[in-house]
Amino acid sequence: MLKFTRIAAIVLLALAVLLALIALVVGRRAAEARAPASPPIHSAAEVPQERVVEASGRLIAGSPIELSQVRISVRPHSPAGAYRDTANVVGLVPTQDIAEGTVLQQEFLAQGFSLQVRPGERALAVPVDELVAAGNRILPGDFVDVFLNLKGSQAYGEPEQAQTRLLLSRLRVLSYGAHDLHVPRTQPTGTDEPLQEADSDPRAADIRGSASADNSSRPPEQPARSAVLAVPVAEANRLLLGAQQGKLFLALRNPADTAVADPSLFPVPRTVLAAARGLQDERAAAVSNPENDAFAGLDFDALAGRSGPRPAAAAAASAVATTRRPVPRQAPAGIEIIRGSSTP
Repeated sequence: MLKFTRIAAIVLLALAVLLALIALVVGRRAAEARAPASPPIHSAAEVPQERVVEASGRLIAGSPIELSQVRISVRPHSPAGAYRDTANVVGLVPTQDIAEGTVLQQEFLAQGFSLQVRPGERALAVPVDELVAAGNRILPGDFVDVFLNLKGSQAYGEPEQAQTRLLLSRLRVLSYGAHDLHVPRTQPTGTDEPLQEADSDPRAADIRGSASADNSSRPPEQPARSAVLAVPVAEANRLLLGAQQGKLFLALRNPADTAVADPSLFPVPRTVLAAARGLQDERAAAVSNPENDAFAGLDFDALAGRSGPRPAAAAAASAVATTRRPVPRQAPAGIEIIRGSSTP
């Protein structure tokens, strides 16, 4: 009996050890299944790297980017719209301040219609209809002459007289009605996406087929009410004052015709603001700069040709006369008696 008890105890002990081993193996496998897989170890040469353009210094909004302000950086990821070559960003203009080390993206730089305005020009809208805009035959990209139809004034007791003359020559049309210039969407070099262009040129309808089923369901296009012209900044006053005081007519011209009027053959009208006195050398010459000339302004009489010409020293003389007005002499109180003296 004692021998049987020992054998049973040994068997039970062996069975317990076996069960413990089985539990240990199962627990280890379960722990390995729950543990996250470790990422594979790559060498530095195996990690994917992408070239991007980043700012090597602080970029100021509105200031064109120079080559010394950008550099090439290698990063594992490139943001959407990033540039790969510094040559593609030189000359572009940031729309916001960009900190050093920031990857340049399309959304940070000026895009679209504003880039069609050249330096020294301003985009101005003028009212149009079928009569004043060559029967609505004008399209974006065309060149036009602006004629002014101006009625005289009876403020000086003169009979009312109308006048018509060429106001500005060969202005580019940036927009006419709902149609803008065909402006392509810029894209960083190195991407595989096709370029998408603004579908704004009505002439493209003839190429695609204007009688398609898609176009037949579109509502009729509204008549154009305005045209946006690229105007030299020095001539903006003439266009705005002419549109307010008279009526403008846009004459369509051949784009190969480069003949323009020569304003230097005629007297320069007086400006609203006279130049400051005492200007010399470079500061005196700066008065005739386009921006300063526009700042000096233009009034109705000058637009109508009634004001006298502006001589070379007229601005300075006007400033001196304005600042050195004679002080009226006050009469003394009481009665002043003047006695004469006889000669010996």
